[in-house]
Amino acid sequence: MRRFIMFAAAFTLSGSLLAQATAPASTVPAAAPEKEKKICRREQVTGSIMQQRICHTREEWAAIDEANRQAAQNFAASKRMGRGSSPN
Repeated sequence: MRRFIMFAAAFTLSGSLLAQATAPASTVPAAAPEKEKKICRREQVTGSIMQQRICHTREEWAAIDEANRQAAQNFAASKRMGRGSSPN
């Protein structure tokens, strides 16, 4: 699950970096962008009694939460599809 979250975050960041790279450069220098505030969450790590602190921006957490929601829906749908069949 942790790898999936990291993949989702990397995928989201790579898309935004690609969009920035293809945008035309303006002749007027832009003001320094504000540093986005990090939001930290504590997550339970499998196999450990210690929680891990993970920090991301609001947009990154939204992308991670959406990816997790989609994964849960896909898992639930796959379980519903296989309910009537017997394993071979």
